[in-house]
Amino acid sequence: MPAHDEPFSGPEPTSPVWVILNPKAGQYARARREIGPMCAAAGLGDPHIVTTTREDAGGPQARAALARGARQVVVGGGDGTVREVAEALAGSGVELGILPLGTANLFAHNLGLRTRHLRAAIRRALRPGATPVDVGWASWRPVSADGVVGTPTRERAFLVMAGVGHDAATVHDTRPEHKDRLGWLAYVAAGLRRLRAHPLDMRVSLDMTPARRIRTWTLIVANCGAIPAGVRVVGTASPFDGVLDTLEVPIRSPLQWGEVAAKGILHHAREVTALRYDQARTVWAVPDHPTPLHLDGDVVGTVADLRVRVQAGALLVRRGR
Repeated sequence: MPAHDEPFSGPEPTSPVWVILNPKAGQYARARREIGPMCAAAGLGDPHIVTTTREDAGGPQARAALARGARQVVVGGGDGTVREVAEALAGSGVELGILPLGTANLFAHNLGLRTRHLRAAIRRALRPGATPVDVGWASWRPVSADGVVGTPTRERAFLVMAGVGHDAATVHDTRPEHKDRLGWLAYVAAGLRRLRAHPLDMRVSLDMTPARRIRTWTLIVANCGAIPAGVRVVGTASPFDGVLDTLEVPIRSPLQWGEVAAKGILHHAREVTALRYDQARTVWAVPDHPTPLHLDGDVVGTVADLRVRVQAGALLVRRGR
């Protein structure tokens, strides 16, 4: 029986496996062609396949899967699609298989799931056994274009990093056509243009301690620490330790960027004065002025503050081990 692709509001499916695919992701057509026969070969029957849209980017589909008794969900797409699905599945006990089909695939990279071989990724996503992975949750007060501060948002999940400051502005400046052509290197190119940006003033509290004032190029709250090419942005960050790692970048001179780059690429243990690390289960940050915020490389807007917490081991991810 061929895999079916019904609207997630359609008839009640009977398959225990739901597959959520982003139709704009690379290898989408091949993924939906291959996964049905591979599910059948694994004795899982006919999967229920749904696709994402601009309006429903994966969360509604994943919630529908939970409501209809799915025992496993496979998501194919980039970090944004994976995050939307993970947000719905966190704490549910339903296992998640990941097909890294996006531009950067940072979460998959940190879990050792990146591969150029789609069939290998599908086999791993369907193989029983999962690892508990931490999930970060963020909420904030948005700031409109005319400067009006809104009410706090509902909590949104992130899997890799939340960043408030010039790194979020860098993501915002990265042009889509450059991402299509250069992949994750497009973010590096955009970031080079912001290295001389003035540091930002903000107040930061970790684990409900009294807030302290800092001046930093950005504040990163990391669940994972690595990006491709072996670069460790936050070397101690791990999605398995039940805490979040924070990184402040108190740059005083453009020359300090050389030390920062060397530490990230060479992984040396020597302290760098332009980097300040810490760990916490909760983080509260209030910039002096409205500042861009991103979650896993997707800019959510300009914010007046940021509140973050970790949910330890909330997401069960199939890693094929």
